[in-house]
Amino acid sequence: MKVDKIHHFSDKGNSCIINTPRPPRHWYNYLWSEQGYCTQVSQIGHGRSYYINSKADMCMINNQDAKYLYLRDDDANVYWNIGEGPLNEEVEDFSCDHNIGYSILQSRKNGVHASWKLLVPHEGYNEVWVVKVRNNTDKVKNISVFSTVSFELEGFNYPRYYEMYRSCETFFDERLNGIYCQSKHPFAPHNRYNSYIACSETVHAFDGNLGEFLGDLGSYTRLDAMPAPLFQRPDVVVKGRDCTNSLTTLVNLGGVLQNKLVLAAGEEKELYYVLGVSESLEEAVQTMEQYSNRDRIEQALLETKEHQKCKYAGLHIVTPHEKLNVLMNEWVKKQIDFCIVGKKGVRDNLQIAVALLNYRQERAKEEIIECLRHQFKAGHAVLTWYPYDATRYSDQPFWIIWAVCELIKETGDYSLLDMEIEYQDEGSATMLEHVKAAVDRLIEDKGKHGLVRIFFADWNDALNITTDPDAESVMLSQQFCYALKELSALIRRLGDTGYAGYLDEQYHILRNAINEMAWDGSWYMRALSKEENIGSKDSKGSTIYINAQSWAVLADIPDEEKLPKVLDSMDSMEHDFGFPINMPPYTEYSPHVGRMAGMLPGLFENGGVYCHATGFKIMADCKAGRGVEALLTLLKIIPDSEANPSTQSGAEPYVFTNCYSIHPKYYGKSYQSWTTGTSAWGLMSLLEGIMGIKRDYDGLRIDPCFPADWEEAQVFREFRGTRYDITIRNPSRLSEGQPEIQVDGSLINGNLLPLFQDDRTHSVEVVLKPKPSNTKVVI
Repeated sequence: MKVDKIHHFSDKGNSCIINTPRPPRHWYNYLWSEQGYCTQVSQIGHGRSYYINSKADMCMINNQDAKYLYLRDDDANVYWNIGEGPLNEEVEDFSCDHNIGYSILQSRKNGVHASWKLLVPHEGYNEVWVVKVRNNTDKVKNISVFSTVSFELEGFNYPRYYEMYRSCETFFDERLNGIYCQSKHPFAPHNRYNSYIACSETVHAFDGNLGEFLGDLGSYTRLDAMPAPLFQRPDVVVKGRDCTNSLTTLVNLGGVLQNKLVLAAGEEKELYYVLGVSESLEEAVQTMEQYSNRDRIEQALLETKEHQKCKYAGLHIVTPHEKLNVLMNEWVKKQIDFCIVGKKGVRDNLQIAVALLNYRQERAKEEIIECLRHQFKAGHAVLTWYPYDATRYSDQPFWIIWAVCELIKETGDYSLLDMEIEYQDEGSATMLEHVKAAVDRLIEDKGKHGLVRIFFADWNDALNITTDPDAESVMLSQQFCYALKELSALIRRLGDTGYAGYLDEQYHILRNAINEMAWDGSWYMRALSKEENIGSKDSKGSTIYINAQSWAVLADIPDEEKLPKVLDSMDSMEHDFGFPINMPPYTEYSPHVGRMAGMLPGLFENGGVYCHATGFKIMADCKAGRGVEALLTLLKIIPDSEANPSTQSGAEPYVFTNCYSIHPKYYGKSYQSWTTGTSAWGLMSLLEGIMGIKRDYDGLRIDPCFPADWEEAQVFREFRGTRYDITIRNPSRLSEGQPEIQVDGSLINGNLLPLFQDDRTHSVEVVLKPKPSNTKVVI
């Protein structure tokens, strides 16, 4: 692949090599265990480390991402960090390898080569650091290595004045060979609110009081300073001192271990550190002993790599676009997987889980069930369960219906619908009853125009119509139409034709109401309100919203006359690097619109290019048979795109971001990556939309929407105990082709693959043929 001065990919796309410690902003990797221990690693090695259990009880280990490694040539009093920060001392030959399974930083300074590998074993509650220091000179070098972390241990609710720091103290333990920060908080929701940093080699000196390490002018308390900048000139490091063997409670909680190395000419030494949480000091000691030698660490890395390989092995995609292949086959699958760890919200996690169904079915099933546990008996659900937020967003019931339907399609296990799952507030019900409660909620929530009311907000958190509690959401009403169709198909398979007929009736009633009340002549409005309708040609400020058009197409709302206008209206919103949520942006705040109108034009939901919403648009393109438009749109929002490279956006070149700004003072830049639903919809838009590999109740269906310039692509997909090796060919370069399919050399009728369920690989050959001249795209 192309190598540039900032980054390139290696190891078949598993690694992104960053060639500067100073990209446009910090470029992060995330590493985590299946138990919920996670570390964030920037290109300079710092970041937050935390543990979050299955009940979303958070323990944030370090305050303000303070996690640093310092080196000092004790003879010359030359000091530096491998990644230049936070000391900001320049180094030579820097590189950072962010890999799917680890991160490695390395550089040279003053005749010393040093590297720092960070990894999280796939089982456990800790991370491991492997530090190598080599003397490249012909003289003896005396090197001090300072491993440094702050301790916070926050992340849960407690009564006022019961702050965690009032319950913590630091210890140095010789068996641990490190600093242990013990908490005795009376309201801690689990026993792992203790943290430690330990080393495999003899500790020369330590500081459990960061104030002693940072110095009088560099110390901090939780109340009056931000610690990260204060680590730029720690007294102990820059003044050639040794740590003071200090300990503390209440303030300046942290752990600094100073190791002294005597390196002969050409000699290299390794040190192994463990940072983690534990229920007891004994557990910490045992963990350190486990990772105190190279063989065990290498074994842990190999086991973790194999675990990750197995996690993501059920799906592999090959397209004519090499960048798409690198992103989708490794990084985006990892990003989706991480969102389950990094997000705790019903709307968010259900979208992530449905994408995860394509390659981690069991984990996706667990997450869908977990989301249902946060549904109230009345049918709605919490927004997030960490942090807990039960604000009444109206769209949660839709995602519940949609996700359960997708789960049954993927597994074929109808018995799941009989599983008893508790509600957030009281009692329990079967999975199907949870779904029916969601349907009832949305029907009962209809307003005077027959559309579903928006309440605080729907999918767009920032569209808060505070002036009208009875305002109605067009987007959510369209989504409900989509859900009604999906659920009706499922219910018929259960033999309940009466309830299925009821759902069909509700669909037609709602579809008619949308077309009658929300059609604006060329596009669909976004919301209906007593003051004015939002997203209308007559609206003040913004006149069109992308989501009301994409979901109209997905839910079969427009008729043959309206459909071309809707598609044209979507196309009119196109920007160089995606599609804004609304156009034009609001220039003045209006309580009628809410939070989005209070943002500067072009930022976030106020006219920003929202990549998550662009994912909806790509799926609508595929529904309408527009493969060219779908691919071009996807290529606009992929990381490090041609129109908006990472050097401009600032975002990591290997994971999706949530949105790009079009404000001139922040043009093209991204604010947030990694934890975004764009990852889910980016993968689904390629696999399920463009490639057309779609789960269905009767099996796996092949319905590609290829761009005309694609001649061939491949997908390997595991589905219900069968491995399908699928090749799709487009020899006539058709923009709309009809699939002719052979399975293991035999032609099949239609486009539904046989269900073998034999744990074997079956060859699927798909050739796109011209459609009959009288065939139309059904919307």
